[in-house]
Amino acid sequence: MSSTSELPVLILNGTIGAGKSTIGMAIHEILSSAEIPNAFIDLDQLTYCWPPKGRFNNDTLFEALSKLWAIYKSAGATRLVLARVVEKPDALERYEHALGSCSFTIVRLKAAEHVRTSRIVHREFGDSLQWHLKRSVELEKILDGTSLNTFTIDNDDKTPDQAAQEILDTIGWL
Repeated sequence: MSSTSELPVLILNGTIGAGKSTIGMAIHEILSSAEIPNAFIDLDQLTYCWPPKGRFNNDTLFEALSKLWAIYKSAGATRLVLARVVEKPDALERYEHALGSCSFTIVRLKAAEHVRTSRIVHREFGDSLQWHLKRSVELEKILDGTSLNTFTIDNDDKTPDQAAQEILDTIGWL
């Protein structure tokens, strides 16, 4: 973080089933227990709207994020944890447009395909299940080809609390 006015933003990046949402909740719980003002937003939840605006409903997502951050900031949050796939660097510009000046830490969560498949099978159903299974493999390849991430955490055998603690220790938020 280069300026005290920048919002520290932790983005949990990874393909479908890597553990972004679960670890985000664990990070929020650890920070809250330590009385560190924070907010956690699983950004996929902001895309459940029809008709969509933009690819994967990203226009709706960023509009909602801007409004939500204003509310969380007024409630006292000083750090923001986001769970969302970040495929390309230009997405960070959209985050800054929605949030203001930010200092980003992007953590890539990795999990083996059989682990991701097990997680996806337990939460998706119908046509959505097949789409998510296919997209998980596709995204893994895309994310393997990017250099956006600050660091990577393997999330095959860790509990959510262990992975969250490792991330928080690495970024120095505790």
